[in-house]
Amino acid sequence: MIIPLLVTGLLGSFHCVGMCGGFALALGRPGRPPWRQVLVQALFLLGKACTYVLLGGLVGLGGAALVRTPGFTAAQTVLAVVACVLMALVGLQILGVLKDLPLGSLFGPESLYGRAVAAVTQARHPAAPFVFGVLTGFLPCPLVYAFLAAALQTGSVLPAMGTMAILGLASMPALVLVAVAGAKIGPAARKRVIRVAGVVVIILGIITVLR
Repeated sequence: MIIPLLVTGLLGSFHCVGMCGGFALALGRPGRPPWRQVLVQALFLLGKACTYVLLGGLVGLGGAALVRTPGFTAAQTVLAVVACVLMALVGLQILGVLKDLPLGSLFGPESLYGRAVAAVTQARHPAAPFVFGVLTGFLPCPLVYAFLAAALQTGSVLPAMGTMAILGLASMPALVLVAVAGAKIGPAARKRVIRVAGVVVIILGIITVLR
């Protein structure tokens, strides 16, 4: 299932642009040298990926316990279907058919999470972009849930962490593109690319379910 996950992560990263693209742009500072801009974005993406891998490790512990249960094979099938359904939901969100998950009181501006994000974005410490990425990785997202379901069904810690590392790496290109290109990409071109990505993610989810 590595290839479907990798393709889903790459195409699903357009959904990441909607949720996290603003964060990547917010890290840009006028007058900052190019090497510094690259370093800041790299730290942000690394922090986000670290959160995914950490979540994968925690889920992998649950999967390791699940392996010892009599119904593990059936549970693997259910989790695979759940992951694929969530993949299709991500595609529908990319297309704009479904709305993004509401952040709610736990992730709103007045929440503890929101205040922590605001404090980090205003900090000038060299580690601030990394911490910002770590916090961003905890945002509710069907794409993350799909990968977590896939990670859980591996039944082991390291494979689960590897599954989430795929998401961390695959979600980077689109956010890098946003950070580099900013508003230079025309809205019409963005819309066409996003539509294609959404359709492909839906098809991939359906095909994987059928398999």
